[in-house]
Amino acid sequence: MTAGPATVIPAQPGPPPAESLPSAAPVAAAGGVPVAAPPPAPPAAWPGAVQPGQYPAPPSGVPQQFAPGQQFAPPQQFAPGQQFAPPQQFAPGQQFAPPQQFAPGQQFAPPQQYTPQQQPYGAPQQYGPPPQAYGPPQQFAPPGQYGPPPGPPQVGGPGQPAQFVHQPLTQTHPAPGYGWPPPHLPPPPRRSLLWPVLTTLLVVSMVLALGGAAAAALALRGGGGGETDLVSSTWVDMRSGVGGKAIEELLARHTEAVKKKDLNAWMADVDQSDAAFVKRQKQLFDNLVKMPFADISFDRTRLPARQLAKFLPTQLFDRYHAAVHVEAVTIRHRVEGVDSKTVATPWMPVVAWTNGKWLIVGDAAGKDMPLGANGQPWDSTGPVAVLRNDRIIAVVSADDAQRGRNLLQMAETSLKEVIEVRPSGWDGKVLFTAVQDKRIFDTYFAESQERVAQVAAIAVPFYNQVGDWAGSPAYSSTRVVFNPTQLTAQTEELAHDLTHEFAHAAMGPVTTARTPRWVVEGFAEYVAYRKDKVPAAGIRQALGNLVISTLPTDDQFYAEPRNYIASWLANRMIAEKYGQAKLIAFYEAFQNVAEVESAAREVLGIGVSTLEQQWRDYVAQQRG
Repeated sequence: MTAGPATVIPAQPGPPPAESLPSAAPVAAAGGVPVAAPPPAPPAAWPGAVQPGQYPAPPSGVPQQFAPGQQFAPPQQFAPGQQFAPPQQFAPGQQFAPPQQFAPGQQFAPPQQYTPQQQPYGAPQQYGPPPQAYGPPQQFAPPGQYGPPPGPPQVGGPGQPAQFVHQPLTQTHPAPGYGWPPPHLPPPPRRSLLWPVLTTLLVVSMVLALGGAAAAALALRGGGGGETDLVSSTWVDMRSGVGGKAIEELLARHTEAVKKKDLNAWMADVDQSDAAFVKRQKQLFDNLVKMPFADISFDRTRLPARQLAKFLPTQLFDRYHAAVHVEAVTIRHRVEGVDSKTVATPWMPVVAWTNGKWLIVGDAAGKDMPLGANGQPWDSTGPVAVLRNDRIIAVVSADDAQRGRNLLQMAETSLKEVIEVRPSGWDGKVLFTAVQDKRIFDTYFAESQERVAQVAAIAVPFYNQVGDWAGSPAYSSTRVVFNPTQLTAQTEELAHDLTHEFAHAAMGPVTTARTPRWVVEGFAEYVAYRKDKVPAAGIRQALGNLVISTLPTDDQFYAEPRNYIASWLANRMIAEKYGQAKLIAFYEAFQNVAEVESAAREVLGIGVSTLEQQWRDYVAQQRG
């Protein structure tokens, strides 16, 4: 039976873990013996943050005699008696006019001085709540084996929400270098009595031009540490009270356009020069207005420019040069009939100063984007359909509506089973996405693409702030996202996936970084299999030769898929021996304690050694 992935609970920003967890081993069909999976292929080398393209060639009016860093040495170039030939550079009496070389607004950035390798784009990466991969992998033999989540846990302190961090691959950065060889010097001109004056004027003009261009390019590309670093150009003023205010006004117009379902107002702030991007923006708007929002707003989040510069696609920098950058936008919303609290999701549009105004010209890109970026139902490249009943909203592809209605009916049954176990303590309502656009699902596995095929669905927690951009976000809701390749699975498989994921959503408000993985995943399996009778033969075959000794640690859990089975049996043993209410209380205890010993004594009245002995005895009994 196919099931969803392992659970991953989001985290406060923190350092990335050293290495990835291995993928889950495939398991035979129902009742079959687990099949050892070949070791996963090593991830492809991460080429580093997205770097901008080369700067344009210098304007034709820039004299070639002065390459960056070259010292002007008149005695070596002008022999005594040589005549200076003014027509080559300046006619007699001609005034040097820098504006003819550098038009207002033109940014001169010689490639010798500005190359992607030289720019220190990108502050140390921040990692926030990663995909909460609640859910078992596809390979499943009753009672189920599941694969690891997109990232391993990071334990937080008391009172903090569950902490998991993104797990980016090791980045490799190109060696410093110059993107352009210095131009060859032309033949030296003849000497004249005017050379000292003309040389002084030329050098001063070049210094002023290059210095101004350097300041403007460095600022607009995020050369400093804060929003004020964007201030240095006389024609693109990005101070918060000027350029920043203009972009905030643009986002306010976007908010009103969605609320009023006004496509023309939305597209008025979108660059029309790229037909493909225009089409995507129209589809984005169409999907947004289909969502039953009780409220929505697009809010600018002020982050250091250099933190966002790495997400700027090269082709957009090549097109707009210094007058383009990435914005961090928080989409705050509540879905009517589902959300009791505001949910925050990230959006990272690229904006450029063009035709005398700021316009949205593209989308940011990068493997370490904030959790949820490009992964919302409205981000689908095709049209969506929104289906709903009293407690569930399903977003499916428009041409998949019939299958979506069947899935919605199945989801209602699964939700009832979860509510029987957890009737309170959460909203009791769920939004799930099952669109054909695989990119929506894959975005939650940006650093672990090899795991995507092993995962049927994930449950992703969202907060009142974007976790990657905030210090202490508060839990709001959990969304379930289906792998579109698994929507054709058998009915009983999809039903199990839905129940497992909804169980994670039900426990989301009380799941913390201290809640052990064997409790989180074992509880979800307990709910999904609560009414099933699994024979001893099936348990023996599924467990195989797994040694049951001590409860698996978080570090060990996802390395062994059969830990799902063992953890399911541990949770079922607690429910049968102490009662289901005690099992839930044991789960909730980790909001205040970090050790299994403390939680077991507080709720069950026993120590961890006794708990493990009871578990070993129970598993031996179930194996028969």
